Amino acid sequence: MTGALVATVVPLVATGTAGAAHPRAIPAFSIRLEDQILAELRYLPVSFVPAGATTPPPTTTTTTTTTTVPSNGSTTTNPTTTTSTTTTTVPARHRPTRQSDPAILQPGSFVWRFPTLPASFKRNWTVGTDNVIVRGALMRFQDDHGLPTTGSMDGVTWRLLVETVRARRFSSEPYDMVLVSQTLPQRLDLYQNGRVTFTTLVNTGIPASPTANGTFPVYLRYTSTTMSGTNPNGTHYHDTGIPWVSYFNGGDALHGFIRSGYGYPQSLGCVEMPFAEAKVLWPHTPIGTLVTVQP
Repeated sequence: MTGALVATVVPLVATGTAGAAHPRAIPAFSIRLEDQILAELRYLPVSFVPAGATTPPPTTTTTTTTTTVPSNGSTTTNPTTTTSTTTTTVPARHRPTRQSDPAILQPGSFVWRFPTLPASFKRNWTVGTDNVIVRGALMRFQDDHGLPTTGSMDGVTWRLLVETVRARRFSSEPYDMVLVSQTLPQRLDLYQNGRVTFTTLVNTGIPASPTANGTFPVYLRYTSTTMSGTNPNGTHYHDTGIPWVSYFNGGDALHGFIRSGYGYPQSLGCVEMPFAEAKVLWPHTPIGTLVTVQP
């Protein structure tokens, strides 16, 4: 199985003689073409399959899954870690039946590269729309190429996208996303290429300062920072040395924080976890990584 069909599309513009006569011209921007290019460069969790392309047999890969949960869910010391190796079958890369300019809009379809991604995450994707999955992918591309990580298209980003796909410089990084479940006991799952590779108990926001549900891109990161603000009762807090911080929605961030226990609401909107677990997670939440928070 190669994943559920997302959409079948046709070109928005013709790609006839003009495109062939000027193969190095920068094409006009469209979100639909942006989808195609980001998918081809492997920044999206979907693949683009040109019309008429054959589907090669799937490939088999072996992944190692590590699950780490604090002992008894209440302390950062002596965490319990279990490691297992799983062999899975994943879709092979789809290739056109003939060589063509990958920066020219083509008819074709999009399929999920990783059908096991959470449904609450997959619902954000619609072909040809400026959705959060596309914005996260664009932020990852911008970060990888030293551009401002706005998640919005501009002339410099568009030209570099076209140059990169024509050079076929594909991303070699896994597709990471984070799922936070606010159902008790609250937990966080890290997905890499559609497989859960890390799990830990977490704390989300109290009723007076809840963590919003939805999907958001990581936009700012620190190995250590100071967090200041106002508590719901009007008092102020000033916490120094907060480690392994990835901001994803306004002032809400994934980070380490010392508590007597984990797995239930205690924060002011952030997703807190033990220091050791935050350190494991942090390298896998670069700019643009999507964080889905669900009930």
